[in-house]
Amino acid sequence: MKYDQVKEMVALFNKSSNQEMQLETDDIKLYLNKQGSSHPGATHAPKIAETDPIESIENTPVEESEGAAIEAPLVGSIYLQPAPNDPQFVTVGQTVAVGDVVCVIEAMKMMTEVKSPVAGTITAILVQNEELVEYHQPLFKVKEG
Repeated sequence: MKYDQVKEMVALFNKSSNQEMQLETDDIKLYLNKQGSSHPGATHAPKIAETDPIESIENTPVEESEGAAIEAPLVGSIYLQPAPNDPQFVTVGQTVAVGDVVCVIEAMKMMTEVKSPVAGTITAILVQNEELVEYHQPLFKVKEG
């Protein structure tokens, strides 16, 4: 099973009303649960409340010329908040310095902080909370300065 197939399956599961799904093939074992886990050995990242919308996501297209992009350093699930009831790491219009944490990406049960490589103002958030992101996928746009 290819990564794109798994990614599509997870996206379909997230949109469905199903609360749990398990799939086993020769090369993959996949267990998904929206309500926590009763699956042996499973661990979870902090669950972000689905009722709290992320207000700063820009729905308008952003052109490449609108500043530097902060890209995903690895493949995984992105978290825009440190915990479910905490505010987002960054919002549109917020100023960031080099080294400021802008999000966290979970890959293989490891949480990796993504830090801004540039100083400037966040002009767009290009992803949604808990979305699967790919290597070098643009996550944020920053107007340097």
